[in-house]
Amino acid sequence: MRNIASAAAGSDGLIVVSMTLAAALTVGSSGCARHTPSAGFWYSDKAFTLPGHAAATLGGRLTDRELASIEAVSRSEVQRAFDGLNIRVNDDPSAFWRVGVVESLPRRGPLPNAGESMPLGWMGGVGAVSFELVALKAIQYAPDGASRQAIVEAIGRGIGHVAVHEFAHQILNTSAVHNKEDEQSYEYPSPDRSAQYYGDLHWTTARPFLEQKLR
Repeated sequence: MRNIASAAAGSDGLIVVSMTLAAALTVGSSGCARHTPSAGFWYSDKAFTLPGHAAATLGGRLTDRELASIEAVSRSEVQRAFDGLNIRVNDDPSAFWRVGVVESLPRRGPLPNAGESMPLGWMGGVGAVSFELVALKAIQYAPDGASRQAIVEAIGRGIGHVAVHEFAHQILNTSAVHNKEDEQSYEYPSPDRSAQYYGDLHWTTARPFLEQKLR
């Protein structure tokens, strides 16, 4: 869950900015009418797989039906997080702000990242979520006796929560959206907690700034 300061630090094939000027100006176009900016949350591949040891722990590879469930749960989480704000969540990879779910993210430090973003100011923003890392963490933090279905839902919930965090970085155009005091918040900066996958998160410090930006 990292804020990227330069294009060189972008996700392979994803954090490569190729927006046209027309697309970038979708939000700030003519007139004084209230505009509704878009947040595109999309999956780059429908055939995600788990590492062998994770699939064995889960009881076998993810089925197409389970992958569809993961996507539906994650979309629901993103939509819920932005309910009541002037923003339209869709699955358009060319939206003003956008986060794509990819197989994995390149390691940029001692630890792998669950998500990363590059705010682009008046051009929006672009980011990504690592399906593999979120899935591994959902399995790691599964309560004793958790069913396969519960873990599958937790993967979807975790992906949605990471995406929301990345959208916050893009929308506010700053890395200062972290809240290390509340593990139940979207602003918490680490995926290493049970609430990310098995809890209902809420906004804390970033909410007033989002309300001001998304008027």
